[in-house]
Amino acid sequence: MLQFLKNLDPFRLLAVALIALLVRFYWLTDDVLLIPSIQWLSIGEMMTDQKVLYKDIWTSLEPFSAGTYYFIVSIFGKSVLALGVLSLLLCIIQAFLFNYYLAQTNIYDQKTSYPAFFYVFFSSINYDFFSLSPAQLGLTFMLPVMYFLLKDVRMGEKSRNHFFAGASLGIASLFYLPFSCFLIFVIYSFAVFSSFDLKRFFQLLSAFVFPWLMVFSYYYLNGSLYEVVENLIKGTLYSVPVFYADFVSIIKVGLPSAILAIIAFFYTISKSKFLNFQYSSMKIMVMWFVNGLLAFVLMNEWGYFNLYIMVPVFAFFTVFLFLEISRTWLKESLFWCVILLFVLLHLHNKSLDDARAVSGTSSMLVSKEAEVRYNGDAIRDKKILLLGHNPVALIHNKQTTIYAEWNLSLRHFGDLDNYENISAIYSNVFEHKPEYIFDNVAMMPHLTDRIPELKKAYQASDDKKVYRLVK
Repeated sequence: MLQFLKNLDPFRLLAVALIALLVRFYWLTDDVLLIPSIQWLSIGEMMTDQKVLYKDIWTSLEPFSAGTYYFIVSIFGKSVLALGVLSLLLCIIQAFLFNYYLAQTNIYDQKTSYPAFFYVFFSSINYDFFSLSPAQLGLTFMLPVMYFLLKDVRMGEKSRNHFFAGASLGIASLFYLPFSCFLIFVIYSFAVFSSFDLKRFFQLLSAFVFPWLMVFSYYYLNGSLYEVVENLIKGTLYSVPVFYADFVSIIKVGLPSAILAIIAFFYTISKSKFLNFQYSSMKIMVMWFVNGLLAFVLMNEWGYFNLYIMVPVFAFFTVFLFLEISRTWLKESLFWCVILLFVLLHLHNKSLDDARAVSGTSSMLVSKEAEVRYNGDAIRDKKILLLGHNPVALIHNKQTTIYAEWNLSLRHFGDLDNYENISAIYSNVFEHKPEYIFDNVAMMPHLTDRIPELKKAYQASDDKKVYRLVK
């Protein structure tokens, strides 16, 4: 396999694309749904009602990612399958870009298809990498940032590289906010490994800020700049994170790839035949890895998909490892051992989460057949309000009030003794009149005490967890 992929031509890149399709095809027909995907598509679905993000939809989802899900829902409906197919296509495009950028900068001593293959490989280490997450969307624009850094190191002073890198980083952060902390990494890389002065610093900074200014200007003209700050910025930095997977599980998924990349790094630098720009490129990617770890501080959704930002680093060093091993039998043996190990780990992690989904304890997966009921009657195609987290209710129904994300909704629901909060809840509920209210936090009794009209308008189910609009 490695011998076949060692050269670079369109036929081998096509083979890489087919490998990506084969790897992901099985998961496209899976009988479970990713809870984060349901949440993202729900935001896109709400936007189809011409609602203004952050003002009419309280969410911390980044604007460009939300816009992407809006277009997907508009074209394909609330389809998780569409997310999987588009994620596959984007993965292939990213792999080709990654291969092209590294070939253009001559980071490796030869033109090879290895970068594209290992990019596909590391973008498949866990099943939720196939969900078109904001991290994957944003990484499309982080790859040009990598290219401009490596190009500047390879070819010398090119002032426009700073501007283009800043602009790409700004766009990437509008897809996935944690990418904004890579600004320090980019500035440091240009300053240490390239010619960098005050003029180029301001070029980079202004290019990074410009996309954000455009977004802020749009929301300012819509009278919702305050909501952008509260929901997007503060909601990401200060709200309690949503844990789709616990920290230990995330480490277990990412650790094998990190160990392989670290081994590859130390094996590679033990060689003494590289040029200065190649060593500088390795240092840049090491800093990407460190900065990626720091980016976890800004993540308000914790899932395996957050590790996607590390895919270029893992692929970058693994390519060096397999290019530097000269003995074919050793290289092929190691390659197939790595493939087998990662496949087994992937299947093991998926089986554990499947078992949790069956038992109803998974915060990552839910059955496609799952549905919510009111006294035994299925609830579908209704306008709903969620009090607490209830992703199953979102599969076949649409959120209708501003309270799209429970952690942000606590600004109102967290203090029911505050008159302004009660007034806002009253206005939002009776303006949109959700047909069903799902109460997963036992809050409706307290709400009806303070808003008696709710008790008249909604009838409780037998288990007091679902309330149906009666008038």
